[in-house]
Amino acid sequence: MATKTILFVCVENTFRSVLSEELFNSKAPPGWRAESAGVSPSTSVNPHVRQLLSETGITLTERTPRVVTPALVADASRVVTFGCLDRCPIGAGDKGEDWALPGATGKTFEELRGIRDELSNRVDDLISRLRLQDQGVTGAPKARDPAVEDLRRELLRKARVRETLTYGELMRILGISRGHPLFEAISAVDREEYSRGAPGFAAIIVRKDTGFPGGGFFCDDSLPSSLRRPISRASDPKLSAAEMNHVKEEQKKIWDYYSGAQA
Repeated sequence: MATKTILFVCVENTFRSVLSEELFNSKAPPGWRAESAGVSPSTSVNPHVRQLLSETGITLTERTPRVVTPALVADASRVVTFGCLDRCPIGAGDKGEDWALPGATGKTFEELRGIRDELSNRVDDLISRLRLQDQGVTGAPKARDPAVEDLRRELLRKARVRETLTYGELMRILGISRGHPLFEAISAVDREEYSRGAPGFAAIIVRKDTGFPGGGFFCDDSLPSSLRRPISRASDPKLSAAEMNHVKEEQKKIWDYYSGAQA
């Protein structure tokens, strides 16, 4: 089986992308490996990276920061960026996601440990998603583009009148009967919303039985680690008090945005 590559890209290829590459490769699922690069690489890796990895039992691979090239992006199956997607070669945005984590500049060593631990959590979640992908969970056909636009229009209509929409209702709009294409369509809509600074719609798409989001809402990489769930709990209908408060805050944010002048 051909090996697939995930490419981690930060600005200087000295800290976040290097840590992510090493953390991923230390527990990579079969058929996957990680590489890293930078949009404006430095001359050497951050000197703290070696100790941060050593504390987790990983030996840093000798390397020199390198520039991300169109060829690296083209060869990668997935791309993870750290706030530099707009400076990456064409094609990176179609293959990946952006992790909003700070760099090492000005941080204490204890703060660097916290960034490492957050990266480790995100790598674990990414590996879980890749395993599901390789098992065929994501193999269903994608929703048609016109249907995705219908989805956005209905979400926007509901948001403007401060209402929620169930997954079943959205699946009828898309004309599909399986769950995963729905999540792909929601992600496609929300990515467009995020790109223009809008909050997206995920929190107002709810389960019929509980009235709260399910199906991966709490697996979003933007959530604080205290709320982010492992993929195994993606559709768990039981919400903690903190999760319920988070849902209500996110729903209010969405309603306020889309029912106001910004929409």
